[in-house]
Amino acid sequence: MIEYLIIIVALICMVIGTPLFIILAIVTLCSLQFLGDGMLAEMIADMFNAVNKDVLLAIPFFLIAGQMMTHGSIARRLIDFAKSIVGWMPGGLAATAIFATVIFAAISGSSPVTVIAIGTIMYPALIKENYKENFSLGLLTSAGSLGIIIPPSIPMIIYAIVVSTPKYVISVADLFIAGIIPGLLIALLLLIYSVITQKEHTAKTISSFSFKQFRISFKNGILAIILPVIILGGIYSGFFTPTEAAAIAVVYTFIVEVFIHKDLKIKQLPKIIIESTSMMGTLFLIIVIAISFNQFLALERIPYQAALWMKSIVSSPLMFLIIVNIFLLILGCFMDIMSAILIVGPILSPMAVEFGIDPIHFAIIFIVNMEIGYLTPPMGINLFVASSIFQKKIGFVIKSTLPFTLILLFALILISYIPTISLFLVEMFR
Repeated sequence: MIEYLIIIVALICMVIGTPLFIILAIVTLCSLQFLGDGMLAEMIADMFNAVNKDVLLAIPFFLIAGQMMTHGSIARRLIDFAKSIVGWMPGGLAATAIFATVIFAAISGSSPVTVIAIGTIMYPALIKENYKENFSLGLLTSAGSLGIIIPPSIPMIIYAIVVSTPKYVISVADLFIAGIIPGLLIALLLLIYSVITQKEHTAKTISSFSFKQFRISFKNGILAIILPVIILGGIYSGFFTPTEAAAIAVVYTFIVEVFIHKDLKIKQLPKIIIESTSMMGTLFLIIVIAISFNQFLALERIPYQAALWMKSIVSSPLMFLIIVNIFLLILGCFMDIMSAILIVGPILSPMAVEFGIDPIHFAIIFIVNMEIGYLTPPMGINLFVASSIFQKKIGFVIKSTLPFTLILLFALILISYIPTISLFLVEMFR
C-alpha cells in the first residue's frame, strides 16, 4: 500500500511541475524510510559515493568544450570542410549539413548544442539555395539528435554511471565505440533520403569535386577535424580515460579558438562557464540522488523481480525488445533522456540481461529510443530548441521532422534486431 502512495505522490508532483531532483529526493527518502530499513543516512553515503566517480567530471568538461565551439569558429570550419567533400552532390547542401553534424557531434557530445551550432549556420544557407523550409527545419532538427549517439555522448556517460552494478560494469569507452556504427547508419539513412528527395538542388557554385577547395577547407579546419580523432583515439587506445579526454577537449578547444583561430575572446569565457554551470547544477544533483535510489532498488532486488514478472508474460528476447521499444518510445514523448536513464535505465537493463541481451547492445537501443524522443512532442527538446533558434511555431517544426522521425524508427528496428551493428567494433577492440 505504501509503495502506491509514494507513486501517487510522485505523479502529483510531476503534474504540478515540481523539479525532478525534488521528486527523486522524496521518492528515495520515502522508499528508504517506509520500504527499506529506515537508514536514511545511507542516502547521504550513496550520494557521496556517486560524487566520488571520476567519470562525472567528463560531463561539465564536454559541455564547456561544446559551448566554446559554438561561440567560436569550429562549427563554421567544419561546415566548409563538409561542403568541400559532399557539396557537389545532388542535394549537396543537405548532405553537407548531415556530414557537418556528424563531425560536430563527435566533439560536443550534446544534441541541443549540435542543433544550435550547425543549425544557425546551415538553415539560412539552405533557404538561400531554395530548399523548402519544412525540409531544412526537419533535417537540421533531426540530424542534431546524432549528438547523443555518436561519441562522445553525455547521455552515454550518465547511462554507464547509473546502470553499472557490481555484477556487471558498463564501460564508458565500450558505449562510445558501440555508438559509432549506429550513429553513422542513421546519418547514412538521412543522407540517402536527402539526396533522393532533394536531387533537383544541385549546387550552383560547385558542379564537381574540387581538390583545391578540399585542400583549402582542410587546411582551415584541420585543427577542428583532428579533435574527434584525438578524443576517441586516445580513449580507445587506452592512452587516457574519457574524463581525461574531456579535459583535453576543453584545453585544446580553448587554445585553438583563442590563440590560433582568434575567434573566441577571453572576455567571453565567464559567460560560457556560467551557461555550462547552470546546465550542470541541477543535473548533478539529480544524478547523485538517482544513484542512491538505484542502490535501494538493487538491495530490494526490484529489477530482478521485475525481470521474473516480465519472463512470466514474455517468452522470448524478441518479444521483450518489441515491448521495451514501444514503452521507451512512449516514455520519450513525456520524459527527457536524462530522467529516463536515471529512473528507468537501472530497472530495464538488468531485465535485458536476464533475457540474454548484451548490456552494451541494450544501452544503444535505449539511447536511440531516447534520441527519437528528442523529436517527439510534447517533451522533445530538439523541437523547442529548433522552434526558438529558427523562430518557427512548434507545430510547424513537429510536422517538418515527421519524415525524419520515421527514418530514425527504421534505424531503431535495424539496431534492435541486428546486434552486430552495435557490437561489431566493441568485439574488435576487446
